[in-house]
Amino acid sequence: MTSKFTVATATLLLAACAGTASAETICRAATHSRFGETRAYFQNVLGACRPDGYCSAVVALPDRTGQGVYAQQLRIALARPGEPYQVEFVAVTPMSAGDGQPMSVTLGRQTTDLSTLARPTSSINEFRVSDHDAVDKLVAGFRQARSARWTYQSETGPASATFSLSGMTAALTWIDCMGRRRH
Repeated sequence: MTSKFTVATATLLLAACAGTASAETICRAATHSRFGETRAYFQNVLGACRPDGYCSAVVALPDRTGQGVYAQQLRIALARPGEPYQVEFVAVTPMSAGDGQPMSVTLGRQTTDLSTLARPTSSINEFRVSDHDAVDKLVAGFRQARSARWTYQSETGPASATFSLSGMTAALTWIDCMGRRRH
């Protein structure tokens, strides 16, 4: 009798756990919740949306030195549904030398000088492209290119990061859809 009770209890427990662990499909993507965000992965791009409506598509390069969670990051965000995109670059290691230093991004054969277009945000080592026309062109390029190469002046000399964009189009489509759902 005990074994039947144990089996029945284990079966119910597994069924309950399976229900909470399963992913929900939202905007045609398998999603999960973490850190209070709804998240979906698109190859190497993480799409994430917070309850306040902020959504982003992020490519983070691993920190091979072990000093940080990631070395560099490319983030394309919608602060609120219906607002224009924001394009941000983050340098953890090597750290950026600061505002006004040479900075550019290359998509295919097209290089955009960000030296006067990217401004520091309130977060350390984070730069946001401030020109709306440049943002529109970059986002269109991110949707089409296979990779983006960001170059910047670090504290130790020239630095660069190459971001694979293989899942970017799907991630941007997803954050657009998520924004429409919340609008």
